[in-house]
Amino acid sequence: MDSFAPRIQSPNRDKKGVENVVADHLSRLVIAHDSHGLPINDDFPEESLMSIEVAPWYSHIANYLVTGEVPSEWSAQDKRHFFAKIHAYYWEEPFLFKYCADQIIRKCVPEQEQSGILSHCHDSACGGHFASQKTAMKVIQSGFWWPSLFKDAHTMCKGCDWCQRLGKLTRRNMMPLNPILIVDDYYSKMLFCSL
Repeated sequence: MDSFAPRIQSPNRDKKGVENVVADHLSRLVIAHDSHGLPINDDFPEESLMSIEVAPWYSHIANYLVTGEVPSEWSAQDKRHFFAKIHAYYWEEPFLFKYCADQIIRKCVPEQEQSGILSHCHDSACGGHFASQKTAMKVIQSGFWWPSLFKDAHTMCKGCDWCQRLGKLTRRNMMPLNPILIVDDYYSKMLFCSL
């Protein structure tokens, strides 16, 4: 073991240009600042388009849990529906959680993360390309939730090329089972037999 000690403790000495000739050559190039001759346009006319952000589906719930305010443009029926379901939600900065019917707390997922979670539970090594119900249940077992989970899982499985090629045929898509009619010419057989 003592024979390895001097090699480990010796400092690495970089030999200039010997190991990586291309990197050494590129690092020594002199770059002219105005080589292309055109001025750089730093203006971005549609800069405001880059700042648009879509509010997640649970923004009204989170706003109510934090501030206690309900949007004024809602009708009485919208408010009743909102207050009927608000008791199941819990805000823990910066996440919203839902206390589900099976008494498990699940994280509410915004729209931009939903497709990634669905594809992980459907396509990845742990996914297995199962049907929509099983994929949605895997998402739920992973601790995530959103209102259109089962519909999104069904849409994703319906659009999965691998599942559509290897999945079983439904009764609707099967060919009808009809007996095969064999046409036999008895008249010509009778002529040859009688001669």
